[in-house]
Amino acid sequence: MNSTQNRDARTVTPDRQASPSLGAELKAARRRIGVTQTQLADLSAVSVRAIRDLELDLTQNPRRETLRLLMDGLRLTGAQRARIEEAAAGLATRGMPADFLAPPPAVLEPTIGRERDIEALTGLIRFGGHRLIRVVGMAGVGKSRLIQEVAGAMNASGRMPVVWADRDGGRAGRPADTLQVHLAALLRGDSGLDHLATTFGTHDMLLVVPDTTMSPGSEAALRRLLMRCRGLHVLYEAREGSTWGAGTEYPVFPLSVGDRTAGPASRESADSPALRLMLSRCGSFEREGHADSGITAALADVCRSLDGIPRAIEAAASWLLLYSPDQLLSLARRDPFKLATPPGGDATGPRAGLEASVRSLRPRDADVLRRLAARPLPWTTAEALSSPEQGGDSAQDAIHLLCTRGLVRPADGDAGGSPRFTVLNLVRHLLAESAAPAAPARESRGPLRWPSAAGGAAPARAA
Repeated sequence: MNSTQNRDARTVTPDRQASPSLGAELKAARRRIGVTQTQLADLSAVSVRAIRDLELDLTQNPRRETLRLLMDGLRLTGAQRARIEEAAAGLATRGMPADFLAPPPAVLEPTIGRERDIEALTGLIRFGGHRLIRVVGMAGVGKSRLIQEVAGAMNASGRMPVVWADRDGGRAGRPADTLQVHLAALLRGDSGLDHLATTFGTHDMLLVVPDTTMSPGSEAALRRLLMRCRGLHVLYEAREGSTWGAGTEYPVFPLSVGDRTAGPASRESADSPALRLMLSRCGSFEREGHADSGITAALADVCRSLDGIPRAIEAAASWLLLYSPDQLLSLARRDPFKLATPPGGDATGPRAGLEASVRSLRPRDADVLRRLAARPLPWTTAEALSSPEQGGDSAQDAIHLLCTRGLVRPADGDAGGSPRFTVLNLVRHLLAESAAPAAPARESRGPLRWPSAAGGAAPARAA
């Protein structure tokens, strides 16, 4: 053996010693507490044969639930559990071609107000045993950004490789492109299942499907893929909950806007994630907003008018090039849908999803929505159900449905420990428009008027 070979051998050997196999870690943990494989089987409800195969490193892709049972039976905590999980994570990625593991797209801007959601979702994937997670929420609420953050966190941890599905598919060529072609076929409800099942095998992996409208065929295909790939986890987004009954739904609500009853200049409003997002997009107003209570109060009320919806807040911030915060608030109170559209955008866009959700309601659910919208202040479920016409299980089911559709959102603060809710301000505007008498033609109304530099109104430019 020459000197180069000796140097290489010295380099490799310490790494192997520093990173014991999963079997070695499990055997050492069992011996530390002085139990046999048979006794551990009784403590963990895992078979003796499975324990023996794991300790001999004959099992290449152990089930996450099996490891959890063993760690509980061995009474492992803290760093001991972390070593087992690290060894299992290294085993799970063994043999997976690197070309399949292109990293998910990076998040280019800071994500504000979603720290708890990111932590909760990564926990569901890593520790909760949830293999199909559906991130549900209205358009513009930040579902895509959230799953992008979660995918990045999982990929960076090295514990679970991430496959980010390309909605448009790839080109048949490199292995990674071929994978995307088959993923696109699967999501269309076509073929691709056999190829993906062979590719993923029993590896612990996270498949992320961003911004895709799932058809019943797509969901059924994903379910078949999960049944064949025992280590696979799927994370995807949807506007509404699924009717097929499988998986875990994680609802995403708009950002907190602060307690309205505490006043616009309250500390809760000044520190709210919605206002922090607004200030981060305001450029020249960011420093002023923190120092000037008047600016803070106006922008906090703008965020409330837009219900804390991130995409709407970002659109409103772009209008600050033309209007002062007070003028922006005046426009928000008159026409929040216009403000929720960036300059040059289609004003019908922000409202289309909400209109579709309202139209899809059954008459009794729509009646519950109208009654709840008439309440000026946030309410608890008990308060909403206290009136005779609102009582009963059907009304309670309707409130749950309205929350999942994004028409009702949690309000800040609580009432004696009970969560409070409110109908979205944008939904109130839609209901008011539908209840109002038909407006005359534009020619008979004169020109539209926009906030002027003095805070009043000025004629608007022609559309």
